[in-house]
Amino acid sequence: MLVLLLVHSPAHAEELRARLEWAHSVDLRAFESGVVNEVNVLEGQAVKKGDVLISLDPRDFDLAIQSARAKLKQAEAVLDKASRELEWETELYDQGLISNNELQDYTIANLDAEARVEEARAALATAELALERSVIKAPFDGVIIAVRSWQGQVILKTLQRDPLIEIAQGQRMVARTRVSASNIGNYQTQQAAQVLLGDRWRDGFIYRIGTESEGVLEQGVAYAVDVIFDLEDGETMRPGRFCTVKIL
Repeated sequence: MLVLLLVHSPAHAEELRARLEWAHSVDLRAFESGVVNEVNVLEGQAVKKGDVLISLDPRDFDLAIQSARAKLKQAEAVLDKASRELEWETELYDQGLISNNELQDYTIANLDAEARVEEARAALATAELALERSVIKAPFDGVIIAVRSWQGQVILKTLQRDPLIEIAQGQRMVARTRVSASNIGNYQTQQAAQVLLGDRWRDGFIYRIGTESEGVLEQGVAYAVDVIFDLEDGETMRPGRFCTVKIL
């Protein structure tokens, strides 16, 4: 008995002209104010997650940490003295030599000293965090899109109109095609797709279907359909390159 199997073949899927775009990009700004000490990247440079992109002059941050440590040490000394006095006065109270009001005064003084130690510890943690944040690192493997910083630049964290660094994800790209309004309903997110670059098809899927018009085709108003796909290790591509998308 002859059995016929009907299999959907990608070879008959619709092929559309597309253009490469960055899949994701991030604007990086400084968390802290300071003077730029080093700029370690250039536009177009590939970076790894954790690479130092920009660092501020660390001297002000180091001084703030030293000051915070000194204040913590002082607060701990005051707490130690207050704790010993409270212990001594508690013994006197147990012997009936001082009043309850006097004991409460020493108890409050000890609590105040404890609070000051916690405040000093928080101030030290804040100073250490500021030093950590004075270094801008790559949040993921990527490609530097733009560098808007230079050595000696004064950074005010509340007055940053433009990002210091723009970085795009380096391991994924988007192939953006346009589909007419009459056909847009034939597609859905997560739908399997392929992207032809050179002589090789790459597997991907529909990542986004646009909701705003992006021009007009012969068939009418056009909407963007983005197909996302992964690059191979060490492979580098740039936006603007034309390719072909096949929706499966």
